Amino acid sequence: MLNAVRRSSRDALPGALLACALTLTLLGATPISSAEVAPGCGLDGCPPPDDDGGGSDADAEDGRVSVEVWGSGTDGGDDGRFTIPRETVWVLPACRYIPGLTGKDYYEMIDSGDLDRWSDPHTGEVYEPYEDYETYKDDDEGRWWYGACFSADFDGDVHEFFDHSERFFTDYDGAVFVEMNEEPPVPPVPPEALVDVAFDHMQLPDPEISWNPKRSGDGATLVNVETWVWMEGGPVQVEVNAAAGGNTVLARAELRSMGFSAPSAEPIICEGTGTRWSPDAESECILIFGRSSANRPGLTTPVTAESFWTVDWFANGEPQDPLDPQTTHAVVLIPVAETQTRVTVETKRR
Repeated sequence: MLNAVRRSSRDALPGALLACALTLTLLGATPISSAEVAPGCGLDGCPPPDDDGGGSDADAEDGRVSVEVWGSGTDGGDDGRFTIPRETVWVLPACRYIPGLTGKDYYEMIDSGDLDRWSDPHTGEVYEPYEDYETYKDDDEGRWWYGACFSADFDGDVHEFFDHSERFFTDYDGAVFVEMNEEPPVPPVPPEALVDVAFDHMQLPDPEISWNPKRSGDGATLVNVETWVWMEGGPVQVEVNAAAGGNTVLARAELRSMGFSAPSAEPIICEGTGTRWSPDAESECILIFGRSSANRPGLTTPVTAESFWTVDWFANGEPQDPLDPQTTHAVVLIPVAETQTRVTVETKRR
């Protein structure tokens, strides 16, 4: 795996290196065309941070960022609204801060003149030391944290990765010194990364189904009789929020329709969740079973119920392109009995 660390501008990367690179590590400053390179890094990559984390939070040694996740929903039954408890999860942004040298090591490297090798003789650019680096010349515990972008952690093609990196370094203010037991800087977390977190926490339930007629005792319906089917309670809308790095997203899933199918009935699609049976109600969500389940395993007919969800999302309150629709499904076993018919024969007396 190759890491390109010399420059953060796409035009400065040799074509052969770009073609074969599986991971491009772009270490930049402001602007992106005048990149800041972490001392100790080369074409073989950057050395891993020490185990002590260099004054950063233990959970953020590799640049991970905490994301707050919470939500709510609407129940289709009698429960009304419900809440999704707040929790913290950790994500690894493609562009993030990672730990480098201690204050003392960095000062000694500057003082030795070793950093001159990071200057670019082709462009005449001279490496500029971190601002206020002399302030931390005796600190052998705190570390400098600098910006880096890793294509291996980016969900997209190389051109999208370069665009993403350029946006990161446009607002990048340079390396930050983090003393022992202090929190490292939090990079901007793009909405596209946050919506993935929100979507992963959007646990859409499998549908729970009821039907009518439902015979007392075994719950059987009847052959060639209109059997109403509907979702019995459960969420019909779920909203999940995710916030980190100055951005907040909301992902919203809504149950739009349901589908029902069975081996001995024509499949149907119903708007909404169907209608609970009552003497005065009307419904178009109806199955008609053509044969009984007397000869089927378990003496029941399997009915597959599917819930079709649309998923929209918002970045900092602004609507975005919809996410892929989602489908959940469940199989309910319904006994189907023959209709009982009584025939009366009258005879004449002689």
